[in-house]
Amino acid sequence: MPYPAMPTQIKCSNCGKTFVAQIETVLDVGEDPEVKERFLRGRVNVAECPDCGAGGLLSSPLVYHDPEKELLITYVPTELELSADQREQLVGNLVQAVMHSVPEAERKGYFLTPKSVLTLDGLYDLVLEADGISKEMLEAQRQRMTLLSDLLQAVEDDEAFVKLVEEHREELDYSFFLLIADLIEANQEAENATEPLERMREKLLEHVNPAMPAPAPANASYDDLITLLQQAHEGDTLSASVALNRERLDYGFFQALTARIDANDDEELKASLTALREAVLTALDDMQQQLQQMQDEANLLILELIAAEDIPAAVHEHMEEINDITLGLLGRLRATAQSKGDAEREAKLAAVWDAIVSELEERLPPDARLINRLMRSEYPDATGALLEENRGLLTDDLLTALDGYIEQLGESDAEMAEHLKQVRGQIVAKRTILH
Repeated sequence: MPYPAMPTQIKCSNCGKTFVAQIETVLDVGEDPEVKERFLRGRVNVAECPDCGAGGLLSSPLVYHDPEKELLITYVPTELELSADQREQLVGNLVQAVMHSVPEAERKGYFLTPKSVLTLDGLYDLVLEADGISKEMLEAQRQRMTLLSDLLQAVEDDEAFVKLVEEHREELDYSFFLLIADLIEANQEAENATEPLERMREKLLEHVNPAMPAPAPANASYDDLITLLQQAHEGDTLSASVALNRERLDYGFFQALTARIDANDDEELKASLTALREAVLTALDDMQQQLQQMQDEANLLILELIAAEDIPAAVHEHMEEINDITLGLLGRLRATAQSKGDAEREAKLAAVWDAIVSELEERLPPDARLINRLMRSEYPDATGALLEENRGLLTDDLLTALDGYIEQLGESDAEMAEHLKQVRGQIVAKRTILH
């Protein structure tokens, strides 16, 4: 089981308030796989003063253990000012704590030679290097974080901000904006933590227009796709490029990529192409896992909604969790219930669908909301009644919007386009009577 955090009394360096913080000293990935992500995101041993709000990362000894990668790393902050003997004793106690938690038959040689680091950055580096991230990549990431910090500090100083943008324009690319997005997402739970990042991003976009990855042309060959993904891999936009071209990364693509690897005599290029193949496979696997997780979450949400006593209220409460995947799954479940003749289940799924549509419509502008309802209403009686209820909306703007819908539907849904043309006639007739 995961090692529990220890309640520790902390004195705020800003206001002097004493409060209790939860301090972790053993980070064991084998016992708690999520602790690795928390550590890399800077969420381990962070405290905030309840009085003044000041806070940050606490200086605390750590031992990091990842049995799968045979990593055992200790870190003792220099700020503790321990003697060599005290440091050695502390490290020994931490290592022993981990070792005793592992069955004797599973203890390996790396327990006898734990690595030590002098800084938290050193600990981050060793953890990431074990994941195959090179020192050059780590240094590049560190430089991006330094630039991001400088931009945050200068966000209220227009002159300094613009100067930084001009000096680092080449670095302010798509991957830099992905980093900002990741940091915003990671800090959603912390009150007011995302506001400075969002303000900085908005200000950056006033001066920078980052080039977005684009899908390959429709007539692109497998070789063209390989070249495009090579460029994306070098520019840190591989995940986005894989997502944009996912349907075309089929068996034939991997055959072509493998053939190019086997035919290449340049060992450096061969290694680069091999790394690309592994990276594309990893990206595709990650996307499939994310999609599966989202589908599982959507399925659980739908089960919760159909079991609710008040379906509209439940839908309203969970509206922020409902997305295209939820709607797609809901439609498939309704079709399955209909095909099996399960009228009760189909009725509940239909009630959820109607409640979602109602919620979505309430968020639309009045014209768009009315058109949506007219599209679902029977002509002429139901549409006529709806128009009577909304006489105040029968304006030139509504007719213009309706014409746009009719043109957009075109031949893709000729029946609906004809329905809206008939409704348009009703609106014109009612406007004539009104005038």
